[in-house]
Amino acid sequence: MPPSDHHLLRQHLRDPSGSALATLINRHLPLVHSVARRITSNDEAARDISQTVFLRLVKKASKIPPSLPLTAWFHRETHSASVDHVRSEIRRQKREQTAASLDAMKASSEPWDQLAPEIDGAIDELSENDRALVLLRFYQNKTHPQIAQELGIKEDAARMRTNRALDKLRAILTKRGITTTTALLASTLPINALSPAPASLAASITTSLTSIPATTGALTFVKTHLLTFGALALGATAVTTQQIQINHLEESQKATPAQTQTTSTSTRISNPHPSRPRTFNEPDLLAIFANPDPAERLHLLQHYSLHLPTDRIPEALTLLRQKTPDWDSESKMLTHLLLTRWAKADPEAAFASLDDANFSLERGHSISVLSALASLDPQRAAGWLTSPSNSQAFYPLVGHILSGTITKEWARQDPQIALDWAHTLADQQQAGAYSGVLGTIAATDPQKAANLALTLEPGEARDHILGEIAQSWARHSPEDALAWTCKLDPDQKKHATAVALKSWSETHPFEAAQYLDQQDTSNHLELVASQWSRRDPAKAVDWVASKAPSPERNSALGKTLWNWTTQNPTAASAWVQSQPNGPAKDQAIAGLATAAVEFDPHTALEWAQKISNPSFRDELIRRTFTTWTYRDPETAHKWGKENNVKSND
Repeated sequence: MPPSDHHLLRQHLRDPSGSALATLINRHLPLVHSVARRITSNDEAARDISQTVFLRLVKKASKIPPSLPLTAWFHRETHSASVDHVRSEIRRQKREQTAASLDAMKASSEPWDQLAPEIDGAIDELSENDRALVLLRFYQNKTHPQIAQELGIKEDAARMRTNRALDKLRAILTKRGITTTTALLASTLPINALSPAPASLAASITTSLTSIPATTGALTFVKTHLLTFGALALGATAVTTQQIQINHLEESQKATPAQTQTTSTSTRISNPHPSRPRTFNEPDLLAIFANPDPAERLHLLQHYSLHLPTDRIPEALTLLRQKTPDWDSESKMLTHLLLTRWAKADPEAAFASLDDANFSLERGHSISVLSALASLDPQRAAGWLTSPSNSQAFYPLVGHILSGTITKEWARQDPQIALDWAHTLADQQQAGAYSGVLGTIAATDPQKAANLALTLEPGEARDHILGEIAQSWARHSPEDALAWTCKLDPDQKKHATAVALKSWSETHPFEAAQYLDQQDTSNHLELVASQWSRRDPAKAVDWVASKAPSPERNSALGKTLWNWTTQNPTAASAWVQSQPNGPAKDQAIAGLATAAVEFDPHTALEWAQKISNPSFRDELIRRTFTTWTYRDPETAHKWGKENNVKSND
């Protein structure tokens, strides 16, 4: 039996020059590299992040609890090191551009294209125990008996807890706008979650880590060769759960019962003597978060941010990190307000903090600081970005975000100078700078932004901002936006039109569908149908079915039936039964069966057997049966024996 991860870790601590570290790197590099590559969509960044994560392992080896599976530790650290490389807008556009076709179901691409941009962030939201179960089962493909042995629990408990963890993951994905099923997750993750890392990367990392001089230490190596470590000098990030937050707030309320009433809280937070600085009081802040009225909470948080003495802001920020979770929107808002005040009150310290910040790893706090500094002195902020000593700015996505943050503020003062500066930037920064300037203008004057964008040099930076302008324009005047995109060059037109249609169909899918009807084209059919089917699947399916037969029409039918089945399986199945046999019906059945396997796998298989295309039918039956075996292996295997069907495992 091969040695366990923690045995190898202890062996490495005893003998750092031995082979234990290389074994751990070879064992876990596929997971680390796959997660980093998936989040950043950048091979070089994935390589750097892989080195960063294993360097963290060397630094933290003695502090990793024996009860924590290293698979879970590696995933958490990799996600932390990668997450800021992909902004939410980039992830959303990636999903918009995914032309998922049910013909590609044979390779599981359609579900995975939707999951890939979000899956690792969603896993990172799980509790530590749930995260470990999901990673062991679906990333390392361990059986329930193996999981039970590793975690020291019974096999039945391992199976039950894993199923619950997977269901929690599905719920998190649903909140992120991705509708899926636990069965589909169970069949998709093991196939797609891990991919081979570059052959030479393990050896490169091992050589780099084992060659670190003992006198210089790991931190010097990181600063020299990898992403710069460190966060703002305002306290370390602490990730907690919402329940911990609630417990602290309840304790605070018990200590001061009068604070539970809105009027008492208002009196307590308000400063009756504005000219006299108030002493920072932790219960003040906790009492605000305990207030049950959301509107009153926001009012009190704004008041608090304006009246807290600036020298106490670091203390308040540390408290927020310790007692609010990463995703809490009100905590994020207050953090941004406090950091903005701090940066404006002490710009020298704020600029110094940027030199030590790691924009790839921390929670966006440094962006708040940079935004405030850019509003005060955009020229100085621009000089900081382009300074040769600022190595972080040359990482593609980091440079994109930083330059956009500066020009967003600069455009409010002098958009032309901001745009002129953007022209001078390197490629990895230029697209972000254009977004900051022209995106700000597009919010109020999209035609002006569009005209300016067309004066830019052709390339990726211009294509990117054309899409942003189309999206912003379509929110309030979609027909004008689409009339503009139609005039673009063919290479630019496709993406900009898709973005505008996506934006329009999210709020007014019927009007977007009517527009497509007038264009007499099947382009973007699935994009509009997918959005429409989330609001009114019956009308969306009828609209798609009315189109002339084509691969695009058939693929769109599958997608809309998938959405319809998750909402109203009875109505969806009745519609499918009424359709004539053929490719369109086959695709519709595939969409229905893929969704139905979550709540009725036996019926899903009965539907799959009705597909007329033999190869398509057989593949869908095997895929559907495979997902069933993850959910209920005993019943599934019994059915499989009776029907001579085997899973794809």
